[in-house]
Amino acid sequence: MGRTIKINITLPRDELGKIDAFARKEDESRSGLIRRAVKFFMEEREREEKEEERRRRMMKAAADIRRLREKSGNWDGVAEVRKWRDTR
Repeated sequence: MGRTIKINITLPRDELGKIDAFARKEDESRSGLIRRAVKFFMEEREREEKEEERRRRMMKAAADIRRLREKSGNWDGVAEVRKWRDTR
């Protein structure tokens, strides 16, 4: 884990009580539980950001495909590939 540094945070008393109870249930120290929770939160957020970027790229690709279809009019690419293949 490397060198640790102490920090101070301010929490409402009832939330701290819930954290402490959960930490006991998990057989974890308060610091360990908070460290694990923050790590989980950051990893989850990174996963969500990657997924959102993947969705954006897919939407762009779909829009690009639609634009190409509109430009090509009635051109049948599959038929052209079949003709090319059949002449070989």
